[in-house]
Amino acid sequence: MEKKVSIIVSVYKAEEFIKRCVDSLLRQTYQNIEIILIEDGSPDRSGEIIDNYTDPRIKVVHNPNLGVSHTRNVGLALASGDYVTFCDSDDYYSLDHVEKVLHAAIDQDADIVISGYYLEGEGSFTSSVKMRSHVINQDEVVKHYCIDNEFGGFCWNKLYKKKVIAGNHFPEDLDILEDTYFLCLGMQRAQKMYYLAEPLYYYCDNPDSAVRNITNLFSDHDSLKCADSYDKIMCDFDFSKPALDIIHSTMFSIAVDFRHTMYLGMYSGNQALLDSFNRNIKKYRSDYYSSKEYSLESKIKTTVKWLLPKLHK
Repeated sequence: MEKKVSIIVSVYKAEEFIKRCVDSLLRQTYQNIEIILIEDGSPDRSGEIIDNYTDPRIKVVHNPNLGVSHTRNVGLALASGDYVTFCDSDDYYSLDHVEKVLHAAIDQDADIVISGYYLEGEGSFTSSVKMRSHVINQDEVVKHYCIDNEFGGFCWNKLYKKKVIAGNHFPEDLDILEDTYFLCLGMQRAQKMYYLAEPLYYYCDNPDSAVRNITNLFSDHDSLKCADSYDKIMCDFDFSKPALDIIHSTMFSIAVDFRHTMYLGMYSGNQALLDSFNRNIKKYRSDYYSSKEYSLESKIKTTVKWLLPKLHK
């Protein structure tokens, strides 16, 4: 019997892009799909636009504005496919996206398939793919969502076997890295994961995205949201030492980078925030400098940012 794929789309302030997104899903070369569109209390015409679709493969849900994690969780509860994947409402799929990732999942008997993607910048798209297709392990996934983003923690370039994520939810108490947390939940049960080295997803540059506003990256308790998220991820999941070293190194780099933005006046944080950066720098610096995953050039640049933050621009 042909496998069914559920595609979950959270829709918020997407009136300019949502038709392009949904049309790319409807035109997939693999047709046994259901498209679950959950409107997250959007103040624009997004809800009206998705209501105009009549294709029986589309399910539309209108919710109050409760955030992307809650919205995706609603989609997970409705998903009836053998496999589940996601799409952001301002992005779109290549026409053979579903066909290729599903073929890889079945051919490799993989519980999670991670595919490449195109990243938009300055009016053109660049492929994320640098490696070959191969079976991957948890350490590789952590490396390639922390360091170079070839895999990313995103949910939109991942195809999950439904039984592997049954009962899993996106954490609604995280504003950042909620999709990375969901990936870690899936990896706990996955027996086999596969990287498909083909760019099949178009990640589009959206100047109105919340993450483009630096103030949205800081919590209301004098810390970085991504640092808080990594703390939760490390607390809730068991990682090997190599994977933990990579996460620690990432937290060191993040602390140095954002401390640097404060010294350059790009963000006017307080002393408590600066202290939180300095604590993570002190806590994780040995893991960073002993790591073989960072080049000497990268370590020199980071060191200059750390020790001479006002001089490095």
